[in-house]
Amino acid sequence: MTKTPNILVADDDPVTRKLLKFQLEKHGFKVIVSSDGLEAKEAIEHHPVDMIIADYMMPNMDGLELLSALREEGKDIPFIIITGFGSIDSTMEAIRLGAVEYLTKPLDPMEVLLAVQKGLNIGQIKEKLSHLQKEVQAKYSFENIIGQSPAMQVIFKDIHKASQSTANVLIVGESGTGKELAAKAIHYNGLKKNGPFIAISCSAFSKGTLESELFGHVKGAFTSAFRDHKGRFELADDGTLFLDEIGDISLNIQVKLLRVLDEKRFERVGGQETMQSDFRLLAATNKDLKALVKKGRFREDLFYRLNVINITMPPLREHPEDIFLLIKHFLKHYSQVSGKDIKTVSMEALKIMQGYSWPGNVRQLENAIESAIAVCDGNMIKISDLPFELTDPPTEKSSDLLDYQGSLTEVVALFEKQIIYKALEQNEWVQAYAAEKLGISERVMSYKIKKYGIVKKGRLVERIS
Repeated sequence: MTKTPNILVADDDPVTRKLLKFQLEKHGFKVIVSSDGLEAKEAIEHHPVDMIIADYMMPNMDGLELLSALREEGKDIPFIIITGFGSIDSTMEAIRLGAVEYLTKPLDPMEVLLAVQKGLNIGQIKEKLSHLQKEVQAKYSFENIIGQSPAMQVIFKDIHKASQSTANVLIVGESGTGKELAAKAIHYNGLKKNGPFIAISCSAFSKGTLESELFGHVKGAFTSAFRDHKGRFELADDGTLFLDEIGDISLNIQVKLLRVLDEKRFERVGGQETMQSDFRLLAATNKDLKALVKKGRFREDLFYRLNVINITMPPLREHPEDIFLLIKHFLKHYSQVSGKDIKTVSMEALKIMQGYSWPGNVRQLENAIESAIAVCDGNMIKISDLPFELTDPPTEKSSDLLDYQGSLTEVVALFEKQIIYKALEQNEWVQAYAAEKLGISERVMSYKIKKYGIVKKGRLVERIS
């Protein structure tokens, strides 16, 4: 049920108080009335208030003084000033203090209602933004990065130390180890957490496009530059810039990046004006930058400039004791997302996941759980629900299946899944041909593909005839 907003009306004129109370209650609002600013301030201490309408001129404490006092206390309640003696100075002061509207008497009931709705909308937006910011900070808190192994405990300590500094950080590790998650944890627990977190994958852009994305460009700098464009350096001012896959940038951009890191000054592409940006730099790579330095593909001076603080994210195979915790975490998350009541994983499926090498690391494990939940038709993930790459042991000999200690149903399902996958591979993923070879109908083939979540290159197999 939607909560009825509480509106406080503060005015030393009893007629105005009565009229406002009548109009607002007629439209479904709850109204508290006060005769001056001090009385209003005391009422706010004892009653939750969603909106304040206060007269500019009141005894003891006027409307602007009330607004100023509330702001000093950190109370950002939507505020409307009303007055019979409007002036530019008082209007500007009310706006400076954060009033959402400034209305003059005699009051137009419709104008008051519009102002109230505007103020309530602004209050709801601010509340949502505040809640979202708290959620983001909680999500990327380093305490919430999953892992209890000694390797992950080292990472937690490194992230904590990095978050208490403004020095450049280089995060290295294989793909899927959580480098961006570590970067966000550093930012949202750091000294610039109230500023923006701006991320860019350097490998996603060509040399020319990357330069424009980093430095920005002015209108007319090149054929498709129809307007001025702010770059990531500029957008990250007073916040954090995260350069992912830093090892993929060209030597030309490396030279320009070095200058920005040294001076925090740059020019947009095609521009003459020198811009400044006070950002903190975090960079990440899955490449060996020292090896690239030796090959002349990465500047040594830039490497040392980036590598002030180093964090090395361990591959999942080096802390397999965390696999069970990660499975529980992803299982809970994707069960909620999918609206399914999947509570656990069978012992046989768990054994496979704990024994797998996970070349794609945590990201691959997350994708595996999401995929398994999508095809699971019960409340427990079984071997047959797992992605094929996890359940495809060397099966030149059928006796290999005996290594699985599951029930007959699970072993048969696994074998059936492998047979269907092989048939599709041998028939260029044409369902009709594969179905004919196995002696089943296309309808049954389609059902089995969906049941087992059989995929090719990350996509469910399409029905082709």
